[in-house]
Amino acid sequence: MREGKLTFFGGVGKSGGVQVLYGKGNEAVLFDFGVEHSSLLFPKQLTLYEPVGATPGRELRQYLLGGMTAPLLQLYDPEHIRGLDTAKVRQVWGDRDFPHYGQISLFVGHMHTDHIAVLPYAKSDIPVYMNRDAFSLYRGMVAGGHISDTAARITACDDLSVVDFGEFTMQIVEMDHNATGAAGIIIDDGSHKIAYTGDWRRQGKHPERIDRFIELCRNKGVDLLLTEGTRLPADPSAAVSRQMTEDELLARYSDIVDEADGLVYLQMSPRDLERMADMIAIAAERGRKVVMEASHAVIWHTANREGLRILEGHPALEADIQIVDATVTDKMAAPYKTISLERLAERKHEYVYFFKFPDLAHMIELETLGNLPGRSHFIQSDYSVKLDHPDMAKYLNTFGIIGHTLCNGGHAHPEAIADMIERIAPKAVVTLHSRHPRSQNTRGIYAYYPEKGETVAVSSILASAVGAGNR
Repeated sequence: MREGKLTFFGGVGKSGGVQVLYGKGNEAVLFDFGVEHSSLLFPKQLTLYEPVGATPGRELRQYLLGGMTAPLLQLYDPEHIRGLDTAKVRQVWGDRDFPHYGQISLFVGHMHTDHIAVLPYAKSDIPVYMNRDAFSLYRGMVAGGHISDTAARITACDDLSVVDFGEFTMQIVEMDHNATGAAGIIIDDGSHKIAYTGDWRRQGKHPERIDRFIELCRNKGVDLLLTEGTRLPADPSAAVSRQMTEDELLARYSDIVDEADGLVYLQMSPRDLERMADMIAIAAERGRKVVMEASHAVIWHTANREGLRILEGHPALEADIQIVDATVTDKMAAPYKTISLERLAERKHEYVYFFKFPDLAHMIELETLGNLPGRSHFIQSDYSVKLDHPDMAKYLNTFGIIGHTLCNGGHAHPEAIADMIERIAPKAVVTLHSRHPRSQNTRGIYAYYPEKGETVAVSSILASAVGAGNR
């Protein structure tokens, strides 16, 4: 009998970079396709400050030789690995033998770099599946220059749709995370059912999606649960602080916008388009106009043009948006009217500025030109550069700008993970995307701890669970 197997290429004992291959017979699917945060390299992105990135034009070679992506050369565009010594790639993985499958597909759960960074290097005939709203965001990110496009064949899937690979099926289930369109999957190979949460949280705008995922897993009788555990502490007895809900965060944002006298700078991830929409709408309700950095505006405009389902009928779609002209590049077509820094400085009490960290120098002009109705406010909202970053702090202090941190993160509290495990009641659980997976309280469910590069039959994990006294 053919057995379903899992191979763990990334996300084991690390934050981010989940790459797990599930295969049976001649078919397999790899989920996800990014790079771990703590790798030798991290893909450059516009929200980070001088990351150590790969050499342009040699990225895939360096990811492969650094053990940062699956050594499955059939996945990759031959142009990016031309002349690469495949024996050296095997050596990186201890010359292990990995299962061979005639067809490998990709599932990308959401649009954060640690889950999608390798997609631009995928081979043109590789099938890629992602949730429909994640695809709309992806098109926005490509247009905004936040990621290079891929030649791979992307299929945008409806929530709860099922992909049939013959040997097994994969159901795509929307979750809640701070990236629009995030989804997990449930795999059914006829003998066993495996669920993968992707990144998720309960404190976001849609905890009901998490409850639905749990009920789906319970009703299907999921045998093996793979969950993220980003927020797990090193010490399992350590208290992990509560994070505000999305409603609480938006209420605090509304108060700041209402009370501010000067410009409101808003630094947030443009990959959380639902929060962006809510913050645009709140700004308008409070009598503020919206101005954006150009790449943020392109992402927003393109993703909505692609038909974001989560924002259908949202009042933010009717908002009048302007773009700071100093952020428009020669290669970029601005989708909205532009405004100069001088004009914005004259009327900064009228605006919320969706701001990007590399544009700190704008503050020199915005805070010294024009009228000064009062102090400006700066809001950091789940952005990778925090208020205590030395350059950020220097600017805020120099111009007397009041700083605020409005964050609730994209990851589940350890108690929420324990609750999910208990309610789904699988035979076994694997915690990925965590530096401290052994600190997870599994509420008596058998925990399996894979090694990076390990291949294991699902039946073997479940047999170990039975041997340990689990169902």
